[in-house]
Amino acid sequence: MDNLKRFEKWYSKHVTENHKAKVSVNIRNLPDYAWCVKIDLSGTDYECNEGVNEKRRISDYNYYEIKAEGKVFEAEGDFTKLDFITGKFLSYIGETELYSPESDYFLNPDIQDFIFGGSDKDFIFLHYTQEESFARNIIEKGFMFTVFDKTTGKVRNDLVDLNYNHIIRKPFGRYVVVIRIAESVYKKYLDLSDEDMSQPLKAEEFLTLPDISENESGEKVYTLHPKFVKGYFDYKTGKYYANPEFDSSYDSDEFMKKNIK
Repeated sequence: MDNLKRFEKWYSKHVTENHKAKVSVNIRNLPDYAWCVKIDLSGTDYECNEGVNEKRRISDYNYYEIKAEGKVFEAEGDFTKLDFITGKFLSYIGETELYSPESDYFLNPDIQDFIFGGSDKDFIFLHYTQEESFARNIIEKGFMFTVFDKTTGKVRNDLVDLNYNHIIRKPFGRYVVVIRIAESVYKKYLDLSDEDMSQPLKAEEFLTLPDISENESGEKVYTLHPKFVKGYFDYKTGKYYANPEFDSSYDSDEFMKKNIK
């Protein structure tokens, strides 16, 4: 909510210092729970940046559209985008005050596009970690796990569900690793896991590097192939880092050698 606080601060300053210069602010909600924003600065001497015509739509409940020209700023976005839109407005008029270090950019459109952009035929999992070095290591060497479901969360492109799961998992760390596995690859090995095997494996346990170790508790430690790691992002700064070797559709003959009876 930092942008909304900045917007309030900017407007308060305008009222006290430039009260004779009228600013028209219209913020309303639409029937589909979206936000509609129009801010007209025609009666002021604000110097705005170059015109903006920007839009992104992932779904009916994850989208925004922004059009700004001259001294009129207009925008529409789903119910999570009001803070984002006010931030865009402030940037448009040159208000570049730094964000609070306590910001949470998880629902920022750029982060959402990083998670869900590209193929819509992938299963997507998120893993939270405290240290950035751990996230970088996962990109380079793969994701180590004993029970995949315990340290990752499967997500879908639904903002309410996504935000709920983020609130639950964010205490585990600010760095979020994005794992994506093509449905066709995952289902191929899911079918194999249902067949008779000397030691049944879960689908994700097939998709690992050849070396399997054991931890102090005697549990097997697998390493998911780094090809399935799209990258990671810092939800407190909004910065993200892509894995140049990422390929959600990657398959290998080595996967087929995983102890099939």
